[in-house]
Amino acid sequence: MPWPSWQADDPTDRKRDSAVLNQVYRDDDADLRHLSGRTVAVLGYGIQGRAQALCLRDSQVQVLVGTSSSPGQPSWEAAELDGFPVMSIAEATKRADVLDFLVADPAQPTVYEESIGGNLSAGQTLVFGHGFNVLYGLIQPPADVNVTLFVPNGPGHVVREKYLAGSGIYGAVAVEQDATGDAMDVVLAVAKGVGSTRVGVVEVDFCSETEGDNFEEQVLYGGTIALMRATFEVMVEHGYPPYFAYAKAIRSLRSVVDVMDDLGIEEYISRRSSRTCEFAVRMTGPRVVNRAEIERVFEETSRGDFAADWVTEWQRGMMHLHRMRRTGAASQMEQVGREWRDTFGR
Repeated sequence: MPWPSWQADDPTDRKRDSAVLNQVYRDDDADLRHLSGRTVAVLGYGIQGRAQALCLRDSQVQVLVGTSSSPGQPSWEAAELDGFPVMSIAEATKRADVLDFLVADPAQPTVYEESIGGNLSAGQTLVFGHGFNVLYGLIQPPADVNVTLFVPNGPGHVVREKYLAGSGIYGAVAVEQDATGDAMDVVLAVAKGVGSTRVGVVEVDFCSETEGDNFEEQVLYGGTIALMRATFEVMVEHGYPPYFAYAKAIRSLRSVVDVMDDLGIEEYISRRSSRTCEFAVRMTGPRVVNRAEIERVFEETSRGDFAADWVTEWQRGMMHLHRMRRTGAASQMEQVGREWRDTFGR
């Protein structure tokens, strides 16, 4: 599928409305009765699809599963073993009122074109798990259906674990197109059925969710992993034992992230760490972070450069990603990590 003609607004002209960004919905703001008498089709039975389907069913929502696989293939068999009615995505689209579209982002445009678009009916609600394809025009739903977004902020197994524990995982909701007048009610009901309103979901727009997610993954995930690798490599190159360097590069960080999340960064730095650690964090930490480069990544993301590069990479068979996977898997750090976990446990 060709990349559409698209250009982002000037990022400086897209300041978010802080009141909208701070609107948080909880259980009392959502009502599962908006799904009463309606069928939710979970389209895609992967990591996120399975978790959401199980949670919705446990919340007494009528759920069926649509999959691109065929009978006997893994995702079809998994959904059947879990007790769901399973069918093609095209058939599920025809039967359902709410379509929870959880196919992998790069595959969504083709799946939509082949199985969904021609089978939609007026008044249905599309629920996307990421705004990417709508924001960049790769999927353009008709004007007579609701176009919404529900994103639990975590992988599927955590979504399910939190639900079963009586809690939930923070998420985001958005409405891009309200054809029926109750699109927000419907997507909030989905969020409640999955458990996210137990802790809260924040209202965003498709642009904020998509660009924020892409920016976070590049800077926070990518940057953190690059810092861990650099820490390991520099220590080993200067004669430190690899096991010791690995523990410093990964396990040490793991041990403090949850504390910072639970109590706050300043509480950890000022009261839960040593004074030596506090001095190191405050005085040296900023030196290893290139703020100007972070700003450039933000601008590139806002212009759509990252999105265009990713779609091109997918269309070309992910040649660069496959090469980088091989290189990463063969690295000394990965080898030491496997040995470290076998020796010291997880």
